[in-house]
Amino acid sequence: MATILTPDPATVRSPRRRLPASLDRSEVRWLLWPPLAFFAVALGIPLAELVVQALRGDSTGGNAFVAAFEADLFVAALGRTALLALIVTVLVVVVGTLYAVGVAVAPSWLRALLVVALLLSLWTSVLVRTFGWQLLEIPQGGLYWALHGLGLTDEPVTLYQTTLGMYPAMISVMLPFAVLPVLASVNSLDSDQLNAATIFGAGPLLTLRTVILPHLAAGISTAGVLVFVLSLGFYVTPVLLGGPANQTVSGVINLQLAQADEPAVGAAMSLLLVAATLVIYLTADRLFRVSEKWG
Repeated sequence: MATILTPDPATVRSPRRRLPASLDRSEVRWLLWPPLAFFAVALGIPLAELVVQALRGDSTGGNAFVAAFEADLFVAALGRTALLALIVTVLVVVVGTLYAVGVAVAPSWLRALLVVALLLSLWTSVLVRTFGWQLLEIPQGGLYWALHGLGLTDEPVTLYQTTLGMYPAMISVMLPFAVLPVLASVNSLDSDQLNAATIFGAGPLLTLRTVILPHLAAGISTAGVLVFVLSLGFYVTPVLLGGPANQTVSGVINLQLAQADEPAVGAAMSLLLVAATLVIYLTADRLFRVSEKWG
């Protein structure tokens, strides 16, 4: 009997991506200049200005980075922002995954409606949506009138400018950033795998655990990283709905520039936020290979 030799998976290398025949490497290098120039202008120059401003020191001539950590408001905002971003990420990923699965299994007319609603939410200004939530959450706003009309309460709603009041608005703002990556994973799900699971007697829960969720893991991890990183630097919604007692890092940075007249300290805080975001992304990329799933 002939022996069939199979290659060792450890020695098999993925094929290198070849350039089109009409392009050589010098032309490809020229194509890289526009995006590199854009990032140099849009990101490099502002970051360089922040570094220069931070190194000038605070109003007393001290180290701006030391002054940032000596500010109790900033230290408290760090923990508050991290907790807020974590809770928002978990809730958005759960809701976004359910939304994406719902879009995939819905009838064509409902699928179109859900996609249009998602895109309209994405295209609508964050400020406009936050003002809408503000009108709902103020003591005698839309939420109060709805509850009062149903006979559930006669007291004004105490949701505005609280920590709890930030979550619904932030979830609605961040939802599209979670739905789209998960929806891409759902659309690439092989129906033959689902049919095979059904043929071999797997129930809905077993199919979900062994077939669907492993396939969606890439989209879910990508959505989680994207939402968490965006939530760390969120400014408009926490400031308008959270109030002075629930300042996030971005709100504290704005206070340094607008009221405390400490641009160097504000620049130092901004650089610390950028550095933390970069470390979180690189760590997530190392663990979940997020960059490979994006491109």
